Amino acid sequence: MPELLKPDFETVFEVYYDRVYKYAYTILLNRENAEDVVEETFLAAYVAYPGYDPARSSLATWLTRIAHNKAVNLVRSARYCRETALPEDFADQSPAEQDEPRYTVLWLYARLTQEEREFLDLRYVMGLTDKEVGALYSLESKAVNKRYQRLLKRCRQLLDGGEKT
Repeated sequence: MPELLKPDFETVFEVYYDRVYKYAYTILLNRENAEDVVEETFLAAYVAYPGYDPARSSLATWLTRIAHNKAVNLVRSARYCRETALPEDFADQSPAEQDEPRYTVLWLYARLTQEEREFLDLRYVMGLTDKEVGALYSLESKAVNKRYQRLLKRCRQLLDGGEKT
């Protein structure tokens, strides 16, 4: 099997910066904290990059693992303070009362667990495949797909008002 080539780190940064930021933001729901996590992620990735093996995981999977660990460490730290930009009466409104699609997503996210949000983020923010997500959770691709199906069904139920949380 031919050796997989690694792009230079500057290219990695340019290609993955936005996805890592969006992933961190959806975990932390705070711009400053997300920026801190992204900075820490890329610093750690830069230091570890010489040892990164593309045959073991994709860059997206590798960076996601680093970002996830940095975000979780921040959430567990004493300095973490979760802030959101949602209006005070936001939780009382239904998605239909909101005038922008992003409010529907935020409304759903407010009703999902941290683990459910992170799982959705891996596919829809980081763009990871079922195989890559499976590698992060030690699951088969089929199990990952089934979990996504159940989670999307739960989201539809929430939007239809069929489930209270």
